Amino acid sequence: SNLGTRSKVASQLALEDVNAFLASSGCNLKFDIKISDYALENDRALQQLQALAAQGITVVIGPFNSGSAQFILSYANSNHIVVLSPSSTSPALAIADDYLFRTAPNDAAQGLADARIMIDRGVKAAIIVNRHDTYGDGLANATATRFTQLGGTVVDKIPYDTKTTDFTPILTQINSDWQTASAQYGADKVAIFVIAFQEIGTMLIQANTSFPDLLNTPQPWYGSDGTAQNGVIIDATTSGPYVEQVKLPSTIFFVANNSRTISFFDRYTAALPGQACEFYCLEVYNDVWLAALSILAAANNDGTLVKGALPTVAANFYGVTGWEGLQDSGDRIPGSYQVWMVVPSGGGFTWALAGTWDYNSDSVTWITPP
Repeated sequence: SNLGTRSKVASQLALEDVNAFLASSGCNLKFDIKISDYALENDRALQQLQALAAQGITVVIGPFNSGSAQFILSYANSNHIVVLSPSSTSPALAIADDYLFRTAPNDAAQGLADARIMIDRGVKAAIIVNRHDTYGDGLANATATRFTQLGGTVVDKIPYDTKTTDFTPILTQINSDWQTASAQYGADKVAIFVIAFQEIGTMLIQANTSFPDLLNTPQPWYGSDGTAQNGVIIDATTSGPYVEQVKLPSTIFFVANNSRTISFFDRYTAALPGQACEFYCLEVYNDVWLAALSILAAANNDGTLVKGALPTVAANFYGVTGWEGLQDSGDRIPGSYQVWMVVPSGGGFTWALAGTWDYNSDSVTWITPP
């Protein structure tokens, strides 16, 4: 919901710019956007995609999560609907010549980052907890594989159903694993790595009730792009105090800000005060442009023609998150990842940049180590 609210604003700003561009060139064509909230429900996502297709829409930005992207992909392929996701990252969807394009790198790269970050902080043993879906399983496996290659030990991988609201059994297993691993490796060498969305707030609230010692482990709880810069979980009246307690250093794909980014931030802040627009929100802005330019390049709203044009359009587009070059799989070419963690701020809590992992050197540069 947090990403959805912000991305709606980003898409509307992009629409203004696309249509202003067309008007300035004397073109009487205008684009419009229809926004649907599928609430992370696969069936609902498919129903909405079918409804959009019935209206003649052949380019869809979204869905945001890999589980829903995987669920609708067969329909999109069969009906020649270009699906352009700013935030689906599961390696399982790195498929060449399908109708899914992803303008974030897949999690083969993020797994390298997460493993290196834990090793860099002295972690010898990791307990991995993840959403049991295409995204969570994919990133958990990628991180576990790399962490093991770097000499670490994966104590346990604990998947949980995405509809879970009572995390007591999960927390019980985490606590048991942590006690065992701490006795073997030393408490300061054991980390809990959670691949989650906003439900991590509920998990931490329940941990404070059932296993409060888990919130005071020597190592922070590590997170990923599913939690990085999420504004809901740092609410001081709900889970914020517990998220700050574990710091939750979380990775998210990063490119250096350029003049277009800075100009966009000014407009975005005016449209939605108090809300940060992180990478996936920014990428929605780019994706509107990529969709529009690909339709223009194809000179047609036919999905097959748009699919053929989009890789070349992306390869020649520099947006608010930098160059949009894609791999053969249709996924963004990997680069660096930032690490954001939760800190106190003005009586509440905020996300602060802690460091950066570089893809080319596989090294971490810290601003404030967690």
